[in-house]
Amino acid sequence: MSPGTELPNDLVAKYYEQRASKGGLLVTECAYVRPDGRGYVRAPGLATAAQAAAWKPVVEGVHGKGGILYAQLFHAGRVSHSSLVGNKPTVSASPVGMAGNLYVEGGVKADYEVPRALTTEEVEQLPKDFAASAQLAIKDGGFDGIELHGGNGYLLQSFMAKKTNQRTDKYGGSVANRCRLLLETVDAVAAAVGPERTSVKIQPGITFSDLIEPEADVKETLEYLGPELSKRNLAYVCLSSLNGEPYFRFVGLSEPNIKFDAFRLFRNIYTGALMVNGGLSVEQGEELVKSGTADLVAYGVPFIANANLPALVAAGVKSAGLNPGGFDAKVWYAKDPAKDAVGYTDWPLVDPATVKA
Repeated sequence: MSPGTELPNDLVAKYYEQRASKGGLLVTECAYVRPDGRGYVRAPGLATAAQAAAWKPVVEGVHGKGGILYAQLFHAGRVSHSSLVGNKPTVSASPVGMAGNLYVEGGVKADYEVPRALTTEEVEQLPKDFAASAQLAIKDGGFDGIELHGGNGYLLQSFMAKKTNQRTDKYGGSVANRCRLLLETVDAVAAAVGPERTSVKIQPGITFSDLIEPEADVKETLEYLGPELSKRNLAYVCLSSLNGEPYFRFVGLSEPNIKFDAFRLFRNIYTGALMVNGGLSVEQGEELVKSGTADLVAYGVPFIANANLPALVAAGVKSAGLNPGGFDAKVWYAKDPAKDAVGYTDWPLVDPATVKA
């Protein structure tokens, strides 16, 4: 993104166009729906008409190759810093701080802070703000649809998780109350742009945002959300899990936090289109679709260094045949705008015919 603007630039358009394919669904990085939801330096926004319009060339590049592009919308909640949100306290479900630190302006790191709990009235406003952002994305940005980010410890998940939700109003306590904001937001966006253009990503279990949920809580959340989301006839639900290798080790666990098969459990209770995500190999993804556990598989990290991933997979290339360069986290973010293309759009394109399946 262009420094200081939160607007996608020509390099962003190039990145997505490189990865577009006929009929292929791409989902953007998360864009904040209002200023106090900003979570990262140089991260995009979809809070204004100008921000939405700046995405249009990106969308047109994907459409030019026959692809489909969804805008992922989020509110960072406590996964942010006061300096990123107008020097005001960050906000969350409850005043529960998190361990760790993040980059702030100037390329320096600062510790996360204890957020301010949103009032009931402020929470009631949030679905309207997500809906307004979704309308901007569709109308001014030209996006094909919306994916709401209900994971990664961001605001929507902070309401669903017991650790971060200590509220006593209608948004706290029971699983139904804790999931209320997510469902109200889904409903508001679906009413604004259509349920066929609305999807949601959920990620109970482990996040990299100092949030590890007990197995029983994860099961309770999934069993509640499955039937509720089934009623809504959404484009899809993306169930993301970081409970497999090697992710649970990254947060200091010696074994997976969840012993049951979260994908299979949710598949048995959710009747709509199901996308799965979370460190999956090509082989694992293909097996999940073949077994009927998933309808779609979302790949992130492998897509970084393999811009024509769909063509490679279609040609029979397995994970071992892919460029593993995207797994080097040092290339994920650039402090110097002059080096933005490095590890972003400069990956060599591999002809599928030259790779052994």
